[in-house]
Amino acid sequence: MTEKDIEDTLNQIRLITIMHPQFNNTYSGIRALVKQSQRSGCPTGGSVTAPTGTGKSHLISVIKREYIQNSDLIDSSSAVIVISASASPNIGSMIDRMLQELGHPPGVRATRLQDLRLSILIKALIDRNVQLIIIDEFQHLFRGRRDSSASEITDLLKEITDKTQIPIFVFGTDELGDLSQIDVQFASRLPARFQIRPFVRGVEWQAFLRAFHTACSPINLSVISSVEAKIHLATNGSPRTLKFLLIAAATVAMTEGRTTIETNDLKNGFSHIFGTAAPNNNPFN
Repeated sequence: MTEKDIEDTLNQIRLITIMHPQFNNTYSGIRALVKQSQRSGCPTGGSVTAPTGTGKSHLISVIKREYIQNSDLIDSSSAVIVISASASPNIGSMIDRMLQELGHPPGVRATRLQDLRLSILIKALIDRNVQLIIIDEFQHLFRGRRDSSASEITDLLKEITDKTQIPIFVFGTDELGDLSQIDVQFASRLPARFQIRPFVRGVEWQAFLRAFHTACSPINLSVISSVEAKIHLATNGSPRTLKFLLIAAATVAMTEGRTTIETNDLKNGFSHIFGTAAPNNNPFN
């Protein structure tokens, strides 16, 4: 097995998307609201709350890829604009990040120029026919005493969605609270609520593992169904940690010239990810 074969297989594991119920409900719900917004001229957004590792970033990538691939625009790269709220977000950084996503260079953030850049942003969003704006890491607005800054940002986003008719969805960890705590009017424009949680061990988790190994053809991952309890213990039901574990185990197997993952590969993969001094004992021992 060549280095290129190993690299391609690991990349395929990384890109696997399983439309399990929570993931699919959120994905389908967002797409339905975007279509409704386009038909009605009344942009309706929402929020997605998901703990780290449960697929929030992957969902954003899937949504963006879907709109880019199915857009009939000459330049479909900006069909969906995705930005992240910085650790200390402000309206200048939000405007600049959106403009950069649309291909505009960073600008001077003098107050007097900020209004001009906002006008440029709104025109660009309309001209480029952007269909959806996603803001990740929105929980940063709920950290510390940021009432004034958070209100300025929500005022900005209200103006953008009102003038462009583009729905906005905000994503965040469990710190992402009730949007009405910051701004009731902003919350009214984002009424939809979606949530993705780690898998509990049960039928849905078992079905997820079966679908996962079925989706990966270059290497046999069928062992994961037979040791699903140990895998759940190792990953706490996190899809991201599962991918880390399987990538590590597949690397071990393929380096030895094998295309079937064995329990011992999962044991070695666990040690590679968490180290030999991991606080939890290796469940594959």
